[in-house]
Amino acid sequence: MTPGDFGHPALSFLNTVTDDGKTRARNSFARGDELLAELVACGLAPRGMQVPGAGQIAALMTLREAAYGVFSAMAAGRKPGREEALTLETAMKSALQDASFTFRGDGLSIAAGPLGGIYDRVALGLFDLMQRSDLDRIRECKRCTHIFLDHGRGRGRRWCSMARCGNRAKAATFRARQRAHIV
Repeated sequence: MTPGDFGHPALSFLNTVTDDGKTRARNSFARGDELLAELVACGLAPRGMQVPGAGQIAALMTLREAAYGVFSAMAAGRKPGREEALTLETAMKSALQDASFTFRGDGLSIAAGPLGGIYDRVALGLFDLMQRSDLDRIRECKRCTHIFLDHGRGRGRRWCSMARCGNRAKAATFRARQRAHIV
């Protein structure tokens, strides 16, 4: 999973689920080292970070699901739930409080502070996503719960990826058409 798959590293984190429906019941990782590998691959964590333990994983999953609720609501044009928004806001504020700021000629760079672990890095990634000027292009897959930024032309992307959900949806439509011709 790379940041380009969904348009932003934080979206790759939100999409660490493997179920094909709308349940979000199965994670794409079974252990902390697998979660860390996914966070490294999408750019939210550097190599060599400490593997998250069970408590950290639980906190990250709570943050992931709260952030998913907020971004799913935004994609649907609704107001996010109060608890989800508050959880996300609290995580971002906490991470920003300890963050390191670097002032450059082209703007401000925000990084996790010296005490910041994986949780802070993810929260800052979500904060960065919230600051994007193209956030109005946030979409949720019609077949699963993956969230992505739609930068396509035309009427808009409907699936998280053609390989994951698009082919399945098109195959189902084709089979339905075939059954209709047989009857």
